[in-house]
Amino acid sequence: MCLAVVAILSLTAAWFFIKWNFVNAVASNLDSKRPESILVAAWLTEISPSDPQTHFTAATIFEKTFETDDLTRSLNEYETAVALSPHNYLMWLNLGKARSLSGDTDGAEAAYARSLALAPNYSNIQWVYGNLLLRQGKRDEGFALLAKSDVLNRDYSRTAVATALQLFDGDIVQVRRALGDSDVTNGTLATALAAQKRYDEAFEEWSRLSAESKTDNLGELGHILTGQFVEAKRFRLAAHVAADLQTNEAEKPVPGRVVNGGFETAVKVREAGLFEWKIDEGPEPQISLTEVQKHSGNSSLWMAFDSFKTSGFRAVSQIVAVEPGADYEFEVFYRSDIKTTSVLKWEIANAATGQAIASTESMIAVPDWTSFKVRFKVPTDSDGIVIRLTREGCVGSTCRTTGKISFDDISIRRL
Repeated sequence: MCLAVVAILSLTAAWFFIKWNFVNAVASNLDSKRPESILVAAWLTEISPSDPQTHFTAATIFEKTFETDDLTRSLNEYETAVALSPHNYLMWLNLGKARSLSGDTDGAEAAYARSLALAPNYSNIQWVYGNLLLRQGKRDEGFALLAKSDVLNRDYSRTAVATALQLFDGDIVQVRRALGDSDVTNGTLATALAAQKRYDEAFEEWSRLSAESKTDNLGELGHILTGQFVEAKRFRLAAHVAADLQTNEAEKPVPGRVVNGGFETAVKVREAGLFEWKIDEGPEPQISLTEVQKHSGNSSLWMAFDSFKTSGFRAVSQIVAVEPGADYEFEVFYRSDIKTTSVLKWEIANAATGQAIASTESMIAVPDWTSFKVRFKVPTDSDGIVIRLTREGCVGSTCRTTGKISFDDISIRRL
């Protein structure tokens, strides 16, 4: 008799286990876009009425049809799922969303509060709950939750900052008070202010960040901010932010200084930084660093020409932040056995407009290292220049250029 009872209990347990797994397997593979999924979801809740996951899945299926009757049924299924699994924060979170969608604001707030109590560090709960409170006019409570989600999940910070700026009429102090004086808030606020063309205030917000955040988890915001400053032709601000992102002191852009002017570190052909040497792609001329010929240090920039085409010229350039209206002197050392009918020279241009300000004399063949200098005045309405190697005098499609030329110790100094 005992064995029979045990056998019956075992078979019953096995039946429920198999049914539970079958129901969950089917539920997890339902596609809300397929019409038959609604019928299957309803059937699953009938054959497994005590399974919270089945009711939860059915609720999500009904919710996505956006039919009035289905939305009501979806809400009922969420309520059932919560009743069967009252300690599952995800059930309460989705119930809150369903109640909010149905217009039950008080019920949504109660569901979010319960979800948050069960999972107090889950940023998604803090985000949706905080937004609900803001819509109810509860700014302090709402922003307090948004601030927590902001810190825990940077994906939310942009929207949180934009919302706060709008609600507080652009008052930065109020925004920081509402969202907290965290690095995430300040970094996101910097890019938001730059987007509003409040560039000096944007830089002030960036300056509030810790050095660790600038080079680590918030470096992406720094790159965005640098690009915003360059696009606005605010090169000194861009240089300061770019310097904060750079851990190598020798490669940090400094206003009034050429970065890697002695070519002691690698020059990138692709993905160069905004204030690093930029070299156009192409086969001609060959460009590399060489340790064989150098004016000082360990290496110089070496270029080998053997081209008949006018198009066979890869430009070399660098943006340098400078003081508006200031006088500077540019200097470059070179040696060359170049043969060409064209004119090779270094040119200083206004980074804001691209217009040439000054240029060196034409670089002729010289066997020993020779210095070229040229003085220039920065326009009063610009704080950036472009140092670039140019070629002029080529007429038509052909421009014969052969030989090699090396450059080293390129610099500018303020007069």
